[in-house]
Amino acid sequence: MTADDHELLSRVAGTVRDQIAPAVDDEYARTQAFMASVILQRLAKQSQLADKHRAAETADVAALAYQLDAAFAQAAAAAETEAAVPADLRDAVARMRQRSSIAAASEVIEALYVWGPSHPVASAALAAVRGVLRRDIDRRMEIAL
Repeated sequence: MTADDHELLSRVAGTVRDQIAPAVDDEYARTQAFMASVILQRLAKQSQLADKHRAAETADVAALAYQLDAAFAQAAAAAETEAAVPADLRDAVARMRQRSSIAAASEVIEALYVWGPSHPVASAALAAVRGVLRRDIDRRMEIAL
């Protein structure tokens, strides 16, 4: 979508809400027209915030991956071996970084739980992931409001 798409969608939503829906005689069809305007308005807001949200998600994922790598390196140094952190967990973090997607954090979460959420490093890593997921939810709610 282009930068002007949100403006167009917003204007169409306003037209449907203010002019078309009130002119519809059938109650069911009028309700559907009002709902269409709500959906169009939501799409307009999503379009308006898409670039900002994508940049924030990319930054969150990069920071999380960096934070996890640092924690894993510290754990490996304390154990004096790379084997202290499971390879599948390191791979999941690498895939999350490569995809720059919060959705890819699900693999990291799964690998952390396999490693053992009671492990101090895994527990701290899960807390860091939760923070990123919370910010993602907040961004999604910004569109819904």
